[in-house]
Amino acid sequence: MKAVKVLFICHLAALLFGLAGMLIALPHPELWSFSPLLVSVFSFGINYAGSLHILFGAATVLLFGLRIVGVRRTLIFFAASTLISLSIELIGTSTGFPFGPYSYNTFLGFKILGHVPYSIPLSWFYMGFSAYLLAHLLLRRRAEEAEPRKGPGLWAVLLGAYLLTVWDLTLDPAMASERLPLHFWQWGVQGAYFGMPVQNLVGWSVTGLLYMGVSRLLWRSDLAEQRLSGAAWLPFGIYTANTLFAIALDLSVGLWLPPLLGLFLGILPAALVLRRSGGDERGASGSGPAARDEELAPSLAQTQAPQGSRGLVQRSLHSIARLVMRGGAAFLLWRRGLRIAVEGSEHLPPRGPVIVAARHYHHLYDGCLLLRSVPRPVHILVALDWVRTSWQRFLMERLCALAGWPVMLRPERLRPGTESAAVSAYRASEVTPYLRRAWRQAVDVLRGGGLLVVFPEGYPAVDPLPSPRQPTEALLPFRPGFARLVELAERASGASIPVLPAGIVWSATHPPRLTLRLGAPLFRRLYADTAQFIAAVEGCVRLLSGLDYDQALARLPDKEVLQS
Repeated sequence: MKAVKVLFICHLAALLFGLAGMLIALPHPELWSFSPLLVSVFSFGINYAGSLHILFGAATVLLFGLRIVGVRRTLIFFAASTLISLSIELIGTSTGFPFGPYSYNTFLGFKILGHVPYSIPLSWFYMGFSAYLLAHLLLRRRAEEAEPRKGPGLWAVLLGAYLLTVWDLTLDPAMASERLPLHFWQWGVQGAYFGMPVQNLVGWSVTGLLYMGVSRLLWRSDLAEQRLSGAAWLPFGIYTANTLFAIALDLSVGLWLPPLLGLFLGILPAALVLRRSGGDERGASGSGPAARDEELAPSLAQTQAPQGSRGLVQRSLHSIARLVMRGGAAFLLWRRGLRIAVEGSEHLPPRGPVIVAARHYHHLYDGCLLLRSVPRPVHILVALDWVRTSWQRFLMERLCALAGWPVMLRPERLRPGTESAAVSAYRASEVTPYLRRAWRQAVDVLRGGGLLVVFPEGYPAVDPLPSPRQPTEALLPFRPGFARLVELAERASGASIPVLPAGIVWSATHPPRLTLRLGAPLFRRLYADTAQFIAAVEGCVRLLSGLDYDQALARLPDKEVLQS
């Protein structure tokens, strides 16, 4: 692998060399024009840097494939990717189909048949092979959890083509921008997606699907996982480096959306291949209060594991969605300038079912704080009755489904005759079906050993929409629904479900500080009735949030109960 590492370093150096030439040397000739040596370096960069990083990238991935994937499979993929992509590129540059009207300049090397630079098919190969290997690793890990003998198959082709298309979503907007000082290709029309024709995305997806599908068909079997999983850094490094190259070009011309798409839809999902297997992640069970409480709530992670390819893809999409949402939450907190602090993290069980009952302070940043701070996959029980249009309803429900978040509706907001009901995209008749489905999904999350976040108040303190909260109410009385959810989950799983009280504190400092405080787990079975259990959870949340100290203590049970 030493030769592969050397070639990969050369590939990175060529990318940086080309980037420096495009963004620094070309716009500022005063930095190099005074020196004949620097003029020669600049001339070399302009003529060869574009094809140089592609040659190094293709050599890196080719050698990696020959040594790790196998000679036969790698050569099949190399032949299929270069020949199919070259054929489609020749058709595209001649007719405008399927990418749209475009043409290449001379900066990527000599042109095959006067139309397509020789480096372009090599680019399709090394980025396509990297994307396919990433897709295989992502799906294979999920497949082993459900059906160890069943591989990703066609799903790896689909996911690989998706990752390849995300790279184009990031790269082409910069190449279409008039503000970029140098272009490798030029479009014949002004397209709708930052100057790029939308049909180009279809062309990219179809091309990737074709040569990945043909390669997989000729392989006649899935890849072996053993050697590939230990070298996942290489396809991830290739994919990330080239996507970051495109992101840098986008930022240089003032584009923000394509970099975000490349980061959240490409790099972050691909980064899942670097995570250790489930057994390594869990590690030792540990000791202390969290470990002792875990004995009362054993993990039931395998009881409801979906089976088959559909379950495999569903779990993979959930993982990708969670990673994207975690990254998005971190970005929103950073944009707001919020400093994050977490206290009491030792109370959070490393695995197994758990409900986090949190104070609801801010309609947006509470969820961001939990996604950013909790080191486990987070499922949040959300209310969507505030949605006003059908397209918003469709989008929000699909996003929640993708993340595995149960959706409910608050009945008082949809009561006939109220202003909120008149503008909502939902109707009062839908409250009960949504509630039943949300409870069923929430119970499934807990039965699967997941972490569920609930906001028992029902409404945040900072809410752009009307709410029943009075200005003097720092905390609304807790609704009994979460306690009912605990009872249902315990009945379904046969285990005690810990409830972690969570206080959220907003400090008006400079910069503002958002603190998550986790308390010791509470168990329903330790209380005489449901009312006492709800009061205890509410009292703990009040105490952790620094609200009404005396009132919070009055709601807590005696020390013997707390310590038991």
